[in-house]
Amino acid sequence: MRLQKLLAAAGVASRRRAEELIAAGAVTVNGKVITTLGVQVQERRDRIEVNGRRVHVEDPLYRLLLKPRGCLGTLTRASPDKPAPHENVARPTLARYVPDRELGWQVVAPLDFLAEGVILLTTDGALAERMSRGGGQVPMTYHLKFQGVMGESELARLQRGWRFNGAPVRPIKVEALATTGKNMWIEMVVPESRPRALKAAGEATRHQLLKISRVRLGEMSFEGLKMGGWRDLSKGEIKALRAAAGVRT
Repeated sequence: MRLQKLLAAAGVASRRRAEELIAAGAVTVNGKVITTLGVQVQERRDRIEVNGRRVHVEDPLYRLLLKPRGCLGTLTRASPDKPAPHENVARPTLARYVPDRELGWQVVAPLDFLAEGVILLTTDGALAERMSRGGGQVPMTYHLKFQGVMGESELARLQRGWRFNGAPVRPIKVEALATTGKNMWIEMVVPESRPRALKAAGEATRHQLLKISRVRLGEMSFEGLKMGGWRDLSKGEIKALRAAAGVRT
């Protein structure tokens, strides 16, 4: 197995970050500093260290967490001495809901501060890297609240898709859920994990996006979870998620 792939599998870092660590001389194999990418190693025979700490490859962990609104989608614990930019007080983070942060969790498919819904925590570096590029082909189901009421033509416009940061965003499904007369809820299924890409949908139809709630990530829903609650994934869910993301086993 290539060294950077092993580091990612061990949850040390994403593969790209692992390559940076190797290039910086932070990785040793059997006591020898390695700075060349692509070096082949054997998990059970070679002693691999990063910044002097032994790397052990264990089975990756996978966890589904229901993120509340008004919470940063990061595991970095906020400090009152270091408030968020343009804020008078530090904003809460996911750290308050994850007691075992020392396991090396990575946040996959994070949501913005005001968005809520299911996110993935994992120590699977390969999966985290793959999904960080916009979600791979993992379908995300959102309930979106737009200002105003959309007609059939505008819903069809969303179904055709739009562009965000120069790349196309193409929903699998767009369906009206409910309307108050002033606002409208829409269910959208799209292989897209970046909330800002969804805000661009409002711009495409000239309807401001007021609220984002991710109700499903792949085949996994928020059902049975309280805000801030979490559960571990089953073996079947892990297999399906990795397959959808295009991660080879």
